Amino acid sequence: MATRFNVNFNVSADELQGKTVLVFLKPQQPQRNYQIHAWQVLTGSAGATESFDYEAQISTDVSSLDVNDSKIFSGRKNVLPGQLLSVVSPAGLSPQLQPAATSLAQTKLTPQQCGVINQTNPYIQFDSNWYVSGRPVVSMPYVDTNMTVSFEYLPNFYFMVATPPMVGQTYIVQNFSDMTQYVMPDTATEVDVALSRNQGLWTFDFAAS
Repeated sequence: MATRFNVNFNVSADELQGKTVLVFLKPQQPQRNYQIHAWQVLTGSAGATESFDYEAQISTDVSSLDVNDSKIFSGRKNVLPGQLLSVVSPAGLSPQLQPAATSLAQTKLTPQQCGVINQTNPYIQFDSNWYVSGRPVVSMPYVDTNMTVSFEYLPNFYFMVATPPMVGQTYIVQNFSDMTQYVMPDTATEVDVALSRNQGLWTFDFAAS
């Protein structure tokens, strides 16, 4: 079931000059080297409302470098909590994702985690990329041979006002301390978000229905 967020920019054009609203989802137990993506980038204008949809659909792919140091992506696959995907390189080809044995998943993951294990042979180091509702959340770099990485998140949304991210720009885990956290009720189908600015401070107010 999708939940729609409606973000109202209750601010003046001058206040919004050169600014966007960024929305993040936070992986559980993030490592310091994780590269966090702005999950939503809202470029709204003064007085306008901009919407986006959230659906608890997780997908993943892996990226590696070819001989020319160009990035190659595997096909992206949907994955459910408790499921482990194995990354293989049949006949030395670029990495591919396939389901791992259920017994292996049970030893490597909790029922809440999705995971990827590097079983490439010959060995290829890769980055593990995770998406929610088809949009990037986090990249986990340098996954070595036989290493398992796991992804889990809660439906908590982190809002901040910032300059627009450059193409490919990522953020560090420490940035979350500067954001406004919103914990979405399980039953919410729509969330109205009001952005305002009082005495120089950006404020987000939330109303779920």
